[in-house]
Amino acid sequence: MNARTLTSNGAPIPFTPQYFGALRESHTGLPAETLRARYAEDGYVLLKGALASEAVFDLREAYFRLFDSSFFKDGDARRGVFSGVEPKGMPGHGLAGHPAHTFVRSDVFRAFTGAAAMKTIAETFFDGPAELIRRTPLRHFIPGRKRSSRAHLDRTYIEGVAADVVTIWVPLGDCPIDVGGLLYMDGSHEDTVLENVRASAPNDRTDMRPITHDLKWLSDFSGRRWLYADYAAGDVVVHSPAIVHASLDGESDLMRVSTDVRFRRAGSPSDPRWLNDWSADDGY
Repeated sequence: MNARTLTSNGAPIPFTPQYFGALRESHTGLPAETLRARYAEDGYVLLKGALASEAVFDLREAYFRLFDSSFFKDGDARRGVFSGVEPKGMPGHGLAGHPAHTFVRSDVFRAFTGAAAMKTIAETFFDGPAELIRRTPLRHFIPGRKRSSRAHLDRTYIEGVAADVVTIWVPLGDCPIDVGGLLYMDGSHEDTVLENVRASAPNDRTDMRPITHDLKWLSDFSGRRWLYADYAAGDVVVHSPAIVHASLDGESDLMRVSTDVRFRRAGSPSDPRWLNDWSADDGY
């Protein structure tokens, strides 16, 4: 681990063993009982190579093909390196008219999120049938904007019992730490205090549902580290609605694109807010 300072939403956090550790790696070849035990213990399971990397890159490229080629270095939409030239006259990310809004409604995206491999992963952790939740956000972070996911819990946004919902976080392409992949706060799925510190935590925006944008502050407050991985295309993280997670600002010109594929236990109550396709202004 090279000692340097990283940022999340512009707030600095030293990249040192005091604040960072490695996510435990798993793979789909492990017994289902082992994977469920790790999920219960850690609040997440990082599955290395769970999806075919070429299928992941195909989806990344299909999304980026909706932009002008000037957005990418050498016009390479498959790799997706930021050229430094942002599209002009485009609505905000995920709003009607933006490629992300269009893409989550496309057949190619629905085929990817609804694939049998994805459902099998969810059913492994439910130990029973799973149903895909329709609302599936697509995240896209452009280098230099100092805007990333603030520390939050999914259960803040989803009604129901935490054990009846899982998120499969899928980086669409390679996503080493300098690209800004997800971080998970070690042991936070068992810490009921963290959800109640919003009033005293630093907050850079008016939305009070996340805990804080300042990852160092939360680590100092809780005494817990942020766990990270250098994700490769095909890796996924299955995580509980009860675990605190966030992301870093991208320092690389390689753009982060990811999606949150969610399943509920078959027969469990369905949150009506999640029955429609995702839009950045839907309030959820």
